[in-house]
Amino acid sequence: MNNDIETTITPNNSKTAAGVILLIIGGILLIREFDLFLFPDWLFSWPMWIVAWGLYMGAKYNFRKASWILITLVGVAFLLDENIADADRIVWPVAIMGFGAWVAFKPRKHKEELYFEKPKDTFHFDKTTGPEV
Repeated sequence: MNNDIETTITPNNSKTAAGVILLIIGGILLIREFDLFLFPDWLFSWPMWIVAWGLYMGAKYNFRKASWILITLVGVAFLLDENIADADRIVWPVAIMGFGAWVAFKPRKHKEELYFEKPKDTFHFDKTTGPEV
């Protein structure tokens, strides 16, 4: 009797990806300090870090969770606010209206209906389909 159970060991790719991202960021910052290439100032501002974090969170969960959208949109709002004069007069009311629309029109989950719902019958091959006598 052979009881050898083969398991595949998957490497932890998240640490590798985080390390590569940090290497790229460090390299870009170093190139910026040496003035070898022209990088815009907004690229290294704190709102851009929020946008990058939101995109990273989206990629981490294969863009299935909605939290990455919120984080990215907050970063974009702050980025627009810093780079466009008087953008805060437009960006924040639009953001509040968008959040209100999301709250109003999101699909509702009725937990009470799911709780009181009858369980569905499962199909049995042994059961006859004729009327019971």
